[in-house]
Amino acid sequence: MEDDTHIGFILELYLSSQGFQVSLCKTIAELADLSEKQLPDVFLLDIMVPDGSGLSFCKLLKQDPDKKHIPVLIMSAHVNADSFSEEHACNDDFIAKPFDLDSLSKLLDKHLR
Repeated sequence: MEDDTHIGFILELYLSSQGFQVSLCKTIAELADLSEKQLPDVFLLDIMVPDGSGLSFCKLLKQDPDKKHIPVLIMSAHVNADSFSEEHACNDDFIAKPFDLDSLSKLLDKHLR
């Protein structure tokens, strides 16, 4: 879930070129609807989106018996990994923006393969 059109485009283009099937959502509502229809292998969530918080959605995912096993990677330009405290730790990993695309790919591989 990425609300910034440019970042979303780059993520979709890069991850598709790496063999990932990508479904890009700009809002929590879109992602919630999509995840009821098909379960992804991983959730990549931005903390700040127009209709809520990626962290709040992460917590809902981890409480859902059908989704709690799916890795959740949280990304943010407003928080860094060192200040991302354990109280927020519903996620499986954290990515600080801006990020290196190769590092993102390695992180996804870590959680998926």
